Amino acid sequence: MAVFNYIAKTKEGQEVRSSLEATSRLDALETLRKKGLTVVDLFSAEDETAVQKGDKTGSPKIAKIKPPKKSLSLSSRVKMTDLAIFCRQLAISVNAGVPLRDAIEGISMELEHPVLKRVSKDVVQQLHDGKSFSEAIGRHPKVFNEMFTGLAKVAEESGKLPETLNQLSTYLERTDRLQRRIRAMAAYPIFIGIFFAVVCLIMTLFILPKFTDIFSGFGSSLPPFTKLVFSINTFFVDNILLFGIGAVLLALGIGFYTRTPAGSYRKDQLKLRLPYAGGCLKKYILARFCRSMSIMVNSGVPISNALEICADSTGNQLLKHSVLGARELIMNGNRISTSLERAEIFPGLIVRMVSVGEDSGQLPEVLENVSDLYEDQVEVSIMTSMALFEPVIICVFGAFILILVLAIYLPIFTVSTTMQ
Repeated sequence: MAVFNYIAKTKEGQEVRSSLEATSRLDALETLRKKGLTVVDLFSAEDETAVQKGDKTGSPKIAKIKPPKKSLSLSSRVKMTDLAIFCRQLAISVNAGVPLRDAIEGISMELEHPVLKRVSKDVVQQLHDGKSFSEAIGRHPKVFNEMFTGLAKVAEESGKLPETLNQLSTYLERTDRLQRRIRAMAAYPIFIGIFFAVVCLIMTLFILPKFTDIFSGFGSSLPPFTKLVFSINTFFVDNILLFGIGAVLLALGIGFYTRTPAGSYRKDQLKLRLPYAGGCLKKYILARFCRSMSIMVNSGVPISNALEICADSTGNQLLKHSVLGARELIMNGNRISTSLERAEIFPGLIVRMVSVGEDSGQLPEVLENVSDLYEDQVEVSIMTSMALFEPVIICVFGAFILILVLAIYLPIFTVSTTMQ
């Protein structure tokens, strides 16, 4: 029997700090759940690296689930679709009783994605050398993120790897399905926008300059509107190299700045403040956050570790900062819902639903329902915006063509009148 220290919350929101004896970490978690407690953190009393001297608030420092040191970069970015298919195949094989190493080896033989194939072979080799599954996939953080690795580690400890793989594959499939829907809905408006830009460049660089030369030989004064349009076009054509260099330098400058911590935070902040698109992006990020939290808490990951891992997986520095701030408040004895409310970035819906989940002891289920709601709202918002974007682009394109046609035909009408 081992002794485990824990920090938990009662249904009334009161903090409980105590210890208990259990044969394993999973048994300790199960015992606390049966008591109706929401586990904030749980760590072995014998693990000197997990509990150190308290900070100013008196709360212990928590050992974060970290992946092992990665190997030489075998891995690169793998599409969500490929990873979802790999995870689903692995879940089916493991649930059917196939040993994990044999399952991965069999899947790797049929993989078409070269990077994922190399990574799978490396994972098989690591398993053959006696490494655990979480250690093997932790060598490739660009393919298997921290959430994937953390859940694998918890699943190994609890003996629930098949169930965890099912949850992960479902999560990846839902995320991939939503991303593909967004791309499909945005494809046609983006095509129209690109076509519009190409037509504008052709008109500006090739057609209007020829008409400018033709009209200059008429020997008569051009209408003011035509002069204005031709002057703007001539200025743009004469300085197109400067505009191109300026655009490249501006893009490079913005790129380098956004790679800095301050620039990355500012970029993510501006994204969420964009009219309409910012609200849609925020809902998408919150949907991913709630889904990740639901899976991790349901798998037995303590709230403190789950929040820290999910903060990194949000992909937004502003939300990450807010989540880590909420985590500190929770560790200091505040309710989860109250801590999220003080972070100020979480909508009232999430705060209220998390409060209900705390009181009922069904936090994972509540977070999953919130994620479903936000994903539906994101899909509807994308459909609406794309439906509106198409006529707007057509109107702008028509207005631009109308200006060019008027600029070209007005001198012809003027010459015809003069000749008569």
